[in-house]
Amino acid sequence: MDVKKKALGISLRLLRIAGALLLIYVSMVFYLALTERRNAFPRAITHKEAREAIAGKAKSISCTVEDGTVLEGWTLGNEGSATLLYFPDADEDAAQFLAEVQEMEGTVLVAFNYRGSGENKGTPSSETFEQDARGILECASQVNGHPAYLAGRGTGAILAANLSGKEKKLILIDPVTSIADAISGKYRLLYPKFLVRADVQISPETLDVARNHTFLLADRKMFGDRNHRFINVFGQISTVERGQNTLRRTLSIAINE
Repeated sequence: MDVKKKALGISLRLLRIAGALLLIYVSMVFYLALTERRNAFPRAITHKEAREAIAGKAKSISCTVEDGTVLEGWTLGNEGSATLLYFPDADEDAAQFLAEVQEMEGTVLVAFNYRGSGENKGTPSSETFEQDARGILECASQVNGHPAYLAGRGTGAILAANLSGKEKKLILIDPVTSIADAISGKYRLLYPKFLVRADVQISPETLDVARNHTFLLADRKMFGDRNHRFINVFGQISTVERGQNTLRRTLSIAINE
């Protein structure tokens, strides 16, 4: 009897522990579900050092999108050269890209911050993310002619890919296939992909159209697994490894291939 009582007591304790762990897990999943928009579309903090680095070199520009929201941006390079439009990662101040790359010979760099990021007002969402990107492309076309190159980092690669078409060279920097992949990759079992409601992803059909002039730029080693997953989903595409090169040099290689 003592053995049975001890076994029953241990079983009950294990059940209580399992119940407590399940409650904690469900609570965390519920919290992540409530804060999904913030995780899917984080707001980039103004990067003061990057802005100081491009002061006097980059020209400040703005873009008014469909609902009247004004987005800050910059252009850097000599007018008349081919334009590269850059879509930053969701939590990246576009000024950081310009500060790192600086001037590229024969290329004008154009980049804008998304609504709610940097000094921009507004609240980003699934409804505004791709809609604003179309407005950004239109604004960039007015700066120095239609962009010859589209580049995007992380979730920004989704926007670049879906706007690429046949005529533009596409450069995807450490890309994600979808917002759902980005969130599930960050939280893994805590917030599985099937729970993510944000429906923003690279269209396979769009990427197939642009495949012959698409380059995956593997920039940061920490995103090696992400890049491999991207290739597994979309198949082999031309890849440029940054290695010991500067980002400017690696971009030039992709552009001139």
